[in-house]
Amino acid sequence: MEKLLLSVGGSDSSGGAGIQADIKTFAALGFHGASAITAVTAQNTLGVVEVYPLPPGAVAAQMKAVASDSEIAAAKTGMLFSAEIVSKVADFFEAEGTPLVVDPVMEAEAGGRLLETRALELVRKRLIPLARVVTPNIFEAETITRIEVSDERSAIEAGSAIIDLGAQAAVVTGGHLQGDDILVTAEGHLVIRGRRVAGGNHGVGCTYSAALAAFLARGWSIERAAAAANKFAASSVSRSIDVGRGPSPVNPIGEALERAERFDVLMEVERGVEILLEEPAFLQLIPEVGSNIGMAISKASGTEDVAAVEGRLVRSGSRAKACGSVRFGASGHVARVILSSISCDPEARSGMNIRFGEDVLAAVRTLGLSASHFSREEEPSASKTMSWGTQEAIRLFKEGQSAGLSPSGRLESVPAVIWDRGGPGKEPMVRLLGRSASGVAKVAVEIARRLSAGQEPIN
Repeated sequence: MEKLLLSVGGSDSSGGAGIQADIKTFAALGFHGASAITAVTAQNTLGVVEVYPLPPGAVAAQMKAVASDSEIAAAKTGMLFSAEIVSKVADFFEAEGTPLVVDPVMEAEAGGRLLETRALELVRKRLIPLARVVTPNIFEAETITRIEVSDERSAIEAGSAIIDLGAQAAVVTGGHLQGDDILVTAEGHLVIRGRRVAGGNHGVGCTYSAALAAFLARGWSIERAAAAANKFAASSVSRSIDVGRGPSPVNPIGEALERAERFDVLMEVERGVEILLEEPAFLQLIPEVGSNIGMAISKASGTEDVAAVEGRLVRSGSRAKACGSVRFGASGHVARVILSSISCDPEARSGMNIRFGEDVLAAVRTLGLSASHFSREEEPSASKTMSWGTQEAIRLFKEGQSAGLSPSGRLESVPAVIWDRGGPGKEPMVRLLGRSASGVAKVAVEIARRLSAGQEPIN
């Protein structure tokens, strides 16, 4: 049976924190997430507008309903709001003995009180003693322990004070402490080195504590789980979703989606390679330096985000062959063409290079492909040829200085073909652009067949 994790906390109408962040985190880490909602908040990225706490009995009923039907592998608490709700939650976990992560949420990241003052003492006396681990940020640690936290030493002192309240462990999270987390147990402390990453942080505390609960449910040690949760939270921040006018929500499923997309891109490039190698006529399109075909993930920022053939496609007797496997980071030339293309059209994520020739350009015209070109003689001295050349060709294309109509008569955002006549020590080249590797490969095959047929129509 699949493992179930329980989140007890508030609902965030903006979808960035609270129960919503927890459920996404649980799913990203392979668990089914259940919830007991303590309050409905009206909030957005700018802050909390209203809080509507649920009756304590309704919170208790939700937890009991889940526990009566499923085994709870681990649980976490977030926003509890009132003393009455804290009491009901403590009653439940005292009876169940479920491994518990307590995230002592007090205020929303963007502003708004989420725990009443009179509830704090109950959190100290009844909830923290039940915790496998407590995960306060610096400000929450200060409120709980009345110790000012300004550096590593004082964070350790505050963590130790939380252990004295009865928790098995405490992690003073480091979003406000240079990205380092301080793990404290009865045996000592561990500084988990993190890093500050660019991105929105709405929901990062919820995401961290939910990830920690998930890793503990896997049976990991607290040290390993805390380090993994730190890394997971940072990844969620780096992939935050740009919505709203305040701090952007973190994206707990971003890394999982990117991994899935990378697999899809690898498979798509392999399909493109297969299409090319199955066509005997493709051999005549391979330039002296070899050909390559690549495709980028949707949010590519560097060559490591572009998959291509390692070692390129080359001539081997009467056939073409791939010198290596398809992997990310395998290409520099084609990758820079694709990255420059994406900067002008995010959908133009695939490309390949083929040999230059007047016969190739004639086939391009016959097929009605949009085309543009650049001259290496005009390249600025400090630029990289493929990046500059691609952008220059696209600029000319958009300005209408090169042929720019697709077969449908619609002006495209980037041309299907970019060519140049080379330069000193540089082979002239044609590059094909498209939305997918298989689509680009099919265009190359059509060009090759046109050449083989002497420009005669192909049936």
